[in-house]
Amino acid sequence: MNRQWIYTAAPEGKLTTDIFELRKTDVPEPGPGEVLVRNRYFNIMPGNRAYMHANPIYGASGLQAGRPMMSTAVGEVVRSSDPAFVPGDVVQAMSAWQDYVAMPAQNLFKRDGAHSVEHYIGLLGQSGYTAYFGLLHAGRPRAGETLLVSAAAGGVGSAVVQLGKISGCRVVGIAGGPEKCAWLEQEVGADATIDYKAGEPAEQLRRTCPEGVDLFFDNTGGPVLEAALDAMKNGGRVVLCGNTAQYDSDKPMTGPKGVPLTLILKDLTMKGFAVGTYGDRFGEADRAYSSWLEDGRIKPFYHVIEGLEQAPDALVGVLGGANRGMTMVRV
Repeated sequence: MNRQWIYTAAPEGKLTTDIFELRKTDVPEPGPGEVLVRNRYFNIMPGNRAYMHANPIYGASGLQAGRPMMSTAVGEVVRSSDPAFVPGDVVQAMSAWQDYVAMPAQNLFKRDGAHSVEHYIGLLGQSGYTAYFGLLHAGRPRAGETLLVSAAAGGVGSAVVQLGKISGCRVVGIAGGPEKCAWLEQEVGADATIDYKAGEPAEQLRRTCPEGVDLFFDNTGGPVLEAALDAMKNGGRVVLCGNTAQYDSDKPMTGPKGVPLTLILKDLTMKGFAVGTYGDRFGEADRAYSSWLEDGRIKPFYHVIEGLEQAPDALVGVLGGANRGMTMVRV
């Protein structure tokens, strides 16, 4: 049997698990040019919720009611109608939340099998690539700068904190709750943290970054972005990676305040980026992460949830800030 999670209806307000339905079907047969893959891991990211918004920017990735829920997955080839893939190959693709999936061979990315499968969802996957290219290529950190990271305890944020330290920056992480802040400083390596639940972020930023922020890597948008703009140094840079403050809602906020006036007066640069733009350079990130994993300069922080049946709860948990590091479901 093939278990699959079906996305049944657009959520109203915050995401709840009742919009998903677990069904059982036959294992699909691969057609001409297709490959049958047994999924092993799915990534669980706030962006999964963003696909549920009626926004044409998501194109073919946008979800339709009655179809399986989607995530990036890593799996193993079971049968193949394409000579480029053989049983046992480790492959990565945008896939449905189900045990088995048959898809065109051209949609698959073969992995070399040199690392544990978790890494291909984690540091050597979408979250790791987002951190690597978002910080090092879009942000271009320089040694001695102050780097501020929002949602720093999340999958992308915890990698950005470590990449910032490798780049020689003083890294300040923003997270929710004293436990997460302590974890960021003691385990991940942040120099200082700001608990956005403990008071106004703007006041905490003034205390923690009295000379201002050179580079802000933003995963959240909303009030945290507004506070950070006021704390930026003249000539500072802002990298817009995510908008988690608005994903889990059907009523987007206005703002942020201070745009464009603060950008003009402080001569700030604000840049968005899409990790897919760097698709032909993922090998560069793989080589860098492999080296840093080997010499211990970067640590993998993975929040692994056991069982396909737990996937909806895992996504609700990520949106509520329940995770530390990169969240994945082991099928």
